[in-house]
Amino acid sequence: MRGLSGNSRGIIMMMLATACFTTNDTLIKLAMADVPPFEALMLRGIGATVLGIPLLASMGYLKFIPLMLEPRIQLRNLLELTAAMGFIFGLAHVPIADLTALSQLSPILLLVGATIFFAEKLTRLQIALVVVAFVGAVLVAQPGAASFSPLTLMGLWSAVAVAARDLVARKIRLEVPSIVIALGAGVIEIFGAGIASLLFEHWRMPTLNAVLFAFCSAAFLIAAQWLLIGAYRVASVGAVVPFIYVATVWSLIAGVLVFGTLPNGLAFIGMALIMVSGVAGLVIERWPRKIIVSP
Repeated sequence: MRGLSGNSRGIIMMMLATACFTTNDTLIKLAMADVPPFEALMLRGIGATVLGIPLLASMGYLKFIPLMLEPRIQLRNLLELTAAMGFIFGLAHVPIADLTALSQLSPILLLVGATIFFAEKLTRLQIALVVVAFVGAVLVAQPGAASFSPLTLMGLWSAVAVAARDLVARKIRLEVPSIVIALGAGVIEIFGAGIASLLFEHWRMPTLNAVLFAFCSAAFLIAAQWLLIGAYRVASVGAVVPFIYVATVWSLIAGVLVFGTLPNGLAFIGMALIMVSGVAGLVIERWPRKIIVSP
């Protein structure tokens, strides 16, 4: 990517990051063909930890591992676990594109949270964009349709948890490496998803396919986080953040090519409304400065 501007490189990295996030979701959905959702999530947490520790060692960050126990980091990662458990449980039962579209309401929900907790004032246009986004969510979920599955709302569950996670993340000290926070999330995923699996699922001996899919999912998740961090470091936030919505496009492609699913016309319109309102909101000059969003 030599010769490209910082913003151009950041946009490419962000698009690759969203592709890696979607590949991670696709692989974990494939793993759930052989094991229940929470068990698959636990396997991914094991994979992230096994892969993450050598990565930390190679970067000289092992000394930062005790920071994972800081209360704010623990809370942030518990919210990450809450988002992941909701998303993965829904992913086992509904199309990946529908769930991804609803989960991308998090920037809009983060805006609403900022008005509640930080007294940010919204313009009329921003309020209109919030309304449009939620209309889009209704069109994606289609609660009155015969094909409606309540588990589609797990995407909204994930979006709420991600918005809360990002509000908490604003208070974490900048000197804590992001990769350490991500490793802490993997460790919590092992215990949280493991306990949920024992309480709510019938344990199955993981097949080799399930383990491979879960570990490959973890690898793509780490790569996604790496690219995401790199995008924010080489480019301005305003330039790269709107491209998180490319994840919806990747999920549509994955749904068609891997799972043979395609949303109906109303769902397509709903996805478009969520994407347009989110991108428009992110590029408005008066969008609250305190907000940092992530896929």
